[in-house]
Amino acid sequence: MPITKDSYLRYRVLDKCFRNPVGRYTIKKLIDKCNEALSFKDKSSISIRTIRYDIAYMKSDEIWKAPIVAIRDGHECYYRYSDPNFSIDKVPLSEAQMKLIQSAVEVLNSFEGLPQFEGLGDNLDKIGLMTYDTSSEPCFGLDQNIYVKGREHVKPLFDAIQYKTVMKIQYKPFEKPKMTLIFHPQFLKQYNNRWFIFGIEQEHPEEIWNLALDRIIGKLKPTKLPYNKLETNWKEYFEDIVGVTNYENKSVEKVHFIAHGITSYYIETKPLHESQRDHRIDDNTLDVKLEVKINPELTHLLLSYAPDITILSPQSLVEEHKASLKKALEQYQ
Repeated sequence: MPITKDSYLRYRVLDKCFRNPVGRYTIKKLIDKCNEALSFKDKSSISIRTIRYDIAYMKSDEIWKAPIVAIRDGHECYYRYSDPNFSIDKVPLSEAQMKLIQSAVEVLNSFEGLPQFEGLGDNLDKIGLMTYDTSSEPCFGLDQNIYVKGREHVKPLFDAIQYKTVMKIQYKPFEKPKMTLIFHPQFLKQYNNRWFIFGIEQEHPEEIWNLALDRIIGKLKPTKLPYNKLETNWKEYFEDIVGVTNYENKSVEKVHFIAHGITSYYIETKPLHESQRDHRIDDNTLDVKLEVKINPELTHLLLSYAPDITILSPQSLVEEHKASLKKALEQYQ
């Protein structure tokens, strides 16, 4: 049976419910969740028969073989996956589904340049590449590190954000004692092949915390504490910084430097930040200006281009850059 837009939306809603390890979704609650998702349509309420058919279809060999189980609790019966790691998103796509994705990518690529699709291009390229058959001979590679510590925490934290769950976390910062945090996760971000979770700590609700997943010790533990949802615009939160460290009490500064030689071409073709404005002084020299908050990620990035850049301003960044280069030189003396 072909999957329609409405039915696929229901399957995704049901999949999210079944993946919730603490959820107790009866047929009535499943109907309510699907009705919420379809509330933008002028349709009558979804029937019990439809939901039961959806569950049977998801369980069938025809599609996902979803391990959905019914758990009786008194007079009620609720549904979830027997394997909490299962998701319809993890089931390998059929050849027909691959073709559909390729077609969708081609359609979306036709909108390139429109403001509402800004920033989508690179992701579309990756999706398009992944839908092609490379079983005979690999012909591309994506930038990822499967050995980085903390990757196992991404899924539980993603679920915690989706289900608004407060987590108990054992955390060990570099060069600081281990601490126990009661954490309200809000946003996951990957930078430089490391994952970070942003949110608020129970005892410090007035400030946004940033935790590196590779510094989390042991397993995350969900709690039953009420969840505090931040009304943060995360796109705006990151737009004035390089990386993940946002000093909210700091102002945006104008960073001005000169890049020399081949490094000037690297920086010209791959800007350090969306605010970058540059122009060529000559074939060997690029004048670069950024408007950003100065943070550790920016200073480390600029150091990675030493000695092929000359920082002109602000003076505080000039002095910090010089001190770092001097310290590095002293290590060899």
